[in-house]
Amino acid sequence: MSFQNLAPTWTTQPLTDPALAADVVDLMVSLGERQRGTFTVLLCDPDDRYRATITIDLPSEFEHLAPAGGTAAVRTPDVCSSVLSPIIPAVHTAPGTALILALGRPGPPSWPDLDAEWAEAATHLCRAANVRLLGFYIAAPTRIYQPLPTPAAAA
Repeated sequence: MSFQNLAPTWTTQPLTDPALAADVVDLMVSLGERQRGTFTVLLCDPDDRYRATITIDLPSEFEHLAPAGGTAAVRTPDVCSSVLSPIIPAVHTAPGTALILALGRPGPPSWPDLDAEWAEAATHLCRAANVRLLGFYIAAPTRIYQPLPTPAAAA
């Protein structure tokens, strides 16, 4: 998967196909953003087509994040909530808007515990805010993927 796979007409296609969405995430989350730690929100129209991107730098404490069992300086759900909090009211002003969320992070291509915590936190926050979440992706330096949802996120 790579943004180089995107057809010139990708903006006219719904981002409900995970492979297409992953390629768009690859395009929108630069390598530099992955290295410094960012949270990217892709806004989609009611037909699930791409409309805009918002990229939020994560706090400097992000480099000290670890899964719940680790010794994180801040909790994943707290960071996720703080970056989504200003976005949710804006999304509510445009009924039918859907989101694709991406955590751009340094580190290994897969960090199952941390990645699953972010996916779960984002899923719960969107569900609680009544916002359609089309997908949550991890944008590591060498890989874009969707972490498997935890049982709590799927509930």
